[in-house]
Amino acid sequence: MSSRALEQEKGGFVSRSTGAPAKRLAVLDGLRGVAAFGVINDHVASETLRMLSPGRYLAVDFFWVLSGFVLALAYDARLKQGMSARTFMSARIIRLYPLYLLGLAIGLALVFYGALRHWGNVTPFQVAVAAGFGLFFVPLPPFFSSIVHLFPLNGPSYSLFYELVVNLIYGVIARLLNLRVLLSVLTVSAVLMAFILPRHAPGAGWQWADVGIGLIRVIYCFFAGVFIFRVQERIRLPSLSPWLAVAAYLAIIAIPAPDDWRPFYNLVAILIFMPLLVALSAGSVVHGFTARLFILLGMLSYGVYVLHVPLAALVHPVFSSLGFHPPGLVIVFLVAALAALIAWVADKIYDQPVRRWMTARLIPARAKAVHLD
Repeated sequence: MSSRALEQEKGGFVSRSTGAPAKRLAVLDGLRGVAAFGVINDHVASETLRMLSPGRYLAVDFFWVLSGFVLALAYDARLKQGMSARTFMSARIIRLYPLYLLGLAIGLALVFYGALRHWGNVTPFQVAVAAGFGLFFVPLPPFFSSIVHLFPLNGPSYSLFYELVVNLIYGVIARLLNLRVLLSVLTVSAVLMAFILPRHAPGAGWQWADVGIGLIRVIYCFFAGVFIFRVQERIRLPSLSPWLAVAAYLAIIAIPAPDDWRPFYNLVAILIFMPLLVALSAGSVVHGFTARLFILLGMLSYGVYVLHVPLAALVHPVFSSLGFHPPGLVIVFLVAALAALIAWVADKIYDQPVRRWMTARLIPARAKAVHLD
């Protein structure tokens, strides 16, 4: 969620607990944008970029920690003042659904076209079933096909599904959470992760066989973000400079741990490095061109993340039909530019208007009146 989105969700108010205007989250905006663009190389192969960012999949864990912090900042007081879990979840679906639906539609069109032309083993019926479940933000049950992906029409949607699951948990128990309960949740999930994570491939959670570790990852990361917010209410944490924060993120995903040690490095990065980075970047203040750049990256981040896979699936056959086979690095940058352009346009003419329309119909008037000052 970008700082502008936070302002929209908070009604433009300043946090009572921190007194911090939403624009102070611009450094977190920038980090989220850098992470979103970096994820592209996980699905559009450039060996050069992959060699430079072996831990790029850790971006998902960073997103979840950041989400926990930002949602606690925006909604902790509201939920304690009586906002229902239903209203909270409506707000979250409104925030995520329009661009998710756009990505689903692009992916559906491409996969359905391939099924009609008998590309691979996927049938039009299987595509239609996947689309039906996808419309409700629900993973495709494995008994409908041999497909192991939770969201075969747009793979990165799996992390959004986990996000909504943990959002629901938070919305239900927010009023019961204190630092002791949060520490208990973090301790249990960290221990479970320490036992389970090394047995799974890096970035596990996108297929049915890995649902358990996916849920543990999101629970730990999200509530680590909530914990950081609660601690920051009581203690003034030190802050990284804006570009040092970016450098720290790039260093975390760039460390070339040997294969035998990679699962343990992933564990340390998820349990310690990503939460620490959010904690040390949350209070950072940025000005001028850098602020505008970081806010732009934050605005583009969600659209780039949720659209880049179907757009990459569109780019490849176009190049093939033209007999043009550019190197992976070129395709990565082309997909990044295309995703950024479409995300920017969609934000102006599609995402914001649709969210306003959904808000008018799904959020009760009395809930809109709840504010933080």
